[in-house]
Amino acid sequence: MKSKSIKKLYTLHSWVGIITGILLFVIAFTGAVSVFSRPEIKIWANPEIRTLAQVDTAKVEQLVAEYATQVPEHYQEEILIFLPRVGGNKHLAIIFEAHHGEPITSDDAGIDGTKSEQGEQAEQKHSPPVGTSFEFDPRSYELVREKSGLMSEIFATYESDMADFIVDFHADLHLGRPIGLLTTGVLGLTMMLSIVTGIFIHRKILGQLFTFRPRKSYSLMLNDGHKAIGVWGLLFNSVIAFTGAFLGLAVVVLVPAAAFVSFGGDQDKLVETFTAIPEPIIQNVQQSTAIGSAFDHAFELHDEVIVRSMTVMGYGDASAKMYVGIAGGQNIAAQTAVYQAGGEFVERYSNFGRIEGVTGNILDIMFPLHFGNFGGILVKAIWTVLGLGTALLPLTGLMLWMERGLNAANPKYSMATYQRFNRLIVGSCGGIVVATMLLFPTQMIIKFGMGNNDVGSIIGWPFFISWLAIIVAAFLVTCEKHFARQLAYVIAALLIAVLPIDLLVTGTNKMTELAAGHYLSSGIDLVCLALGLYLFKLMKNFPTPQPSENATVINQIVANQASANQTGAKEAV
Repeated sequence: MKSKSIKKLYTLHSWVGIITGILLFVIAFTGAVSVFSRPEIKIWANPEIRTLAQVDTAKVEQLVAEYATQVPEHYQEEILIFLPRVGGNKHLAIIFEAHHGEPITSDDAGIDGTKSEQGEQAEQKHSPPVGTSFEFDPRSYELVREKSGLMSEIFATYESDMADFIVDFHADLHLGRPIGLLTTGVLGLTMMLSIVTGIFIHRKILGQLFTFRPRKSYSLMLNDGHKAIGVWGLLFNSVIAFTGAFLGLAVVVLVPAAAFVSFGGDQDKLVETFTAIPEPIIQNVQQSTAIGSAFDHAFELHDEVIVRSMTVMGYGDASAKMYVGIAGGQNIAAQTAVYQAGGEFVERYSNFGRIEGVTGNILDIMFPLHFGNFGGILVKAIWTVLGLGTALLPLTGLMLWMERGLNAANPKYSMATYQRFNRLIVGSCGGIVVATMLLFPTQMIIKFGMGNNDVGSIIGWPFFISWLAIIVAAFLVTCEKHFARQLAYVIAALLIAVLPIDLLVTGTNKMTELAAGHYLSSGIDLVCLALGLYLFKLMKNFPTPQPSENATVINQIVANQASANQTGAKEAV
């Protein structure tokens, strides 16, 4: 490739990194943490779900039959059952749903009893799904909570925690749909563009796979580090960028486009065709639905099976079907096991298994490939380490761009501009790490200190306030290098504090917990402790930053400019 083309690609590579680098770091770092959010961090954050009693499937079937008599008949169109499980729901939840909404009322009918034009339109469009939710204690099976209303409202009122918060932040930056998903999807595309341009720019990068010279100069360390992270993580970064772009853009761009082409713009029809559970043809032949038998069979599908939920269609009819959501084992994607009314097993398929050809398989692996939740703790650990490398890739690129600009004979921008940009990087990137680590003590303080189980609804305040405060502080401190070092100590302290906070707040005996085989919460405590101590030791051994020659020059230039402005103002007066 000609040098002129390489230069253009380098310019494109640089500008993409400058514009999106900080956001890419934020998304990648929170993504690395999100890998362990469910169920590991969720278990740590909620001691009550670390151990749960074994599910009595016969009792579940009995509760469904008992409470079905307490809701309107059309609420039995669809019954959702969410089992209590470690790392998941702490209560047994049974939801009766009328997914076609409430029937047409007299207000929608004419005087003669016929449906008015408005009533016919309402029936055609269907009212929003409504339902009633019952939550039960997983040990005593006593009713804990009852909620009725729109299904969207029922699901919106379910309690969330720090694990849910960080996953949602990674997915859409808490900007919601479509803005948030569109933003993260576009960032995935820009990351793919950076990877492609980086490959062409560093054509001889394979020859530098093992080249890392941290002691020669700061510039060489950044250059070698950026190349090494890029080439060693090339495959992983490409997969993460592609799957991230797909997951971000699928709902806001790809689904509407596919619906426009094949379904006349009807997105609901598209989703229903490929993912919705089909409604059975009701025979009006009364027959009890063997919910307990279906659950029992699902629990025996394989040794590592995780039974999450059940959807019952046509409850109480001979044509009823039960769809049990399962995960675990050798299957990368979550699956659905189908049962007839009498509990007879019919088939098992993945989420998109009904789509013919390889398309369904590709769609099924998108989410597991992005979050690494398909091969146990080892795969998650690999995904987290590689994810941190993905976060360092744009960060080292930004730092390298600034270093080259400062050392250039004729810098393209003023020294003050480089300094402000450096402060923005320190505040934004260091701030997001501190804010994320702050979630651990905040979770326990809100849940146990304030007695609020819905931590996710308010944990965003300390998260965003601390992040913003650090960004502002980065522009106010004298030396950003000293400030970055102080942030590292804060991060180390927060990591070390995770174990004592868990012991103090929950009163858990770790030896008893480990002896009982409950390793996840203890594992998070010990890993955070080890990382905190290592970071503390690393910063102790790291030389104290001194104001560099460039920094001195920058400060002198800024001071001279301020002095010149004051002199000019006096002369003007």
